[in-house]
Amino acid sequence: MSITDKMIDKSEKLFKELDTERGNLEVQLHLLGMDAKQEWQELEKRFEEFKTKASAVAEVTEESAGDVGEALKLVAEELRAGYKKIRKSM
Repeated sequence: MSITDKMIDKSEKLFKELDTERGNLEVQLHLLGMDAKQEWQELEKRFEEFKTKASAVAEVTEESAGDVGEALKLVAEELRAGYKKIRKSM
């Protein structure tokens, strides 16, 4: 399996995990306060950026795959931290 194939698999896995967590939180969104809703809106923007970058992984060369993978990892960590913060506020 090439580096690019591994990056595609990893980005798909990250996307599925974050999308599931996002969906679970979205169901409970109506219970959140205004601050949490504003944070949710910011996280939604970041999620869309992540989705775009994750889909671009298949188009990168093996030389740049590591850079793209690191960028995805950072965005995923930011999203997870934001989702965790919102979950704690519930």
